[in-house]
Amino acid sequence: MSQSAPFASLPALLWHGAAFFAGNLPSLGWTTTIKRQHQAAAVSWRDLFADLPSPPDVLVIADYSGPPPLLDPHTCPCLTVFYSVDSHIHSWHPLYAQAFDLCLVSLRDHLPRFSGTHLDAGHVLWSPPFVQDNLQPEPKDQIWDALFVGKVDANLTPKRHAALKNLKQELPDLQVRQGKFWELFPQAKVVLNFCDLGDLNFRVVEALACGSTLLTPHIGHGQDDLFRHGEDLWLYDQSANGDDVTDLLNQLRRLLADDSLRVRLAQSGQAKVNTNHRARHRAASFTEWLGEHDWSDLIANRLRASADLHRDILRPLFLHLSETLPNSHSLRSTYYHAGLKSSHRSAGQI
Repeated sequence: MSQSAPFASLPALLWHGAAFFAGNLPSLGWTTTIKRQHQAAAVSWRDLFADLPSPPDVLVIADYSGPPPLLDPHTCPCLTVFYSVDSHIHSWHPLYAQAFDLCLVSLRDHLPRFSGTHLDAGHVLWSPPFVQDNLQPEPKDQIWDALFVGKVDANLTPKRHAALKNLKQELPDLQVRQGKFWELFPQAKVVLNFCDLGDLNFRVVEALACGSTLLTPHIGHGQDDLFRHGEDLWLYDQSANGDDVTDLLNQLRRLLADDSLRVRLAQSGQAKVNTNHRARHRAASFTEWLGEHDWSDLIANRLRASADLHRDILRPLFLHLSETLPNSHSLRSTYYHAGLKSSHRSAGQI
């Protein structure tokens, strides 16, 4: 039977991984258990359910930017949802998602990658970046002209490393910091963003939520549908390797020369985040979307196909991971045995 929102029967939901908007679900009728995961680990759904009073109605496996966390989504007895955020880093996400009933994807241009043999486009939802509801930074004096907050590493983030190095030569007072962005962003006239791997990152909405003027690259993934250049933020052309900062520098100087423009951008961008891009908005969209599907049918179809899902999806993925992980990695043998294991054990045996 199809579920609808808001829910009258308080369905139980287990959220495993990074929390994202899970904390907003109880207000929408969910009985929610959150099990955060920060370190690399892989478990069975039986392990996750072991300390619960009863099995949940929904299991969400949320991206924690680590290897596959659930070994047996194909046999899980409840509705399963995979939430992909870092598909620009983890190329296995679209394959892994095929073993789930539904999938959330943060990067819109990657949606076609998640449509496969076992998961069609109607079961994949775009869920773009957002900020938490309680992020309400206090106004501060703008003591810096330009600021970047985040990791800068020549190996991990080569584009931003090169761009900031070259930009610093033209703007010696450029600030590059790490720390609490909600305290740092309000102190800058312009907040800079870089997208090393072509992703629409959370820094976009975080900066706008702080009431900052954001200078960010032209990027896909629905950025132009969420926010408008010249209205909510300001765009520049990011060079392929970060060495050429000509356009970045020109656009930055344009913004620094126009106080009223910066104020308009900051006010509009912040208002748009408050209206559409808080955690409560993503939780509401998630809840409404789940209400559009027949859970029983989805679960039954997946369980009928569980042997195929293990053979075609999970087995090659897990065996590949086992081969590529270092010998000393704790999950090497775990993935190996999960890849070899057959899936004929009854899903009802918890």
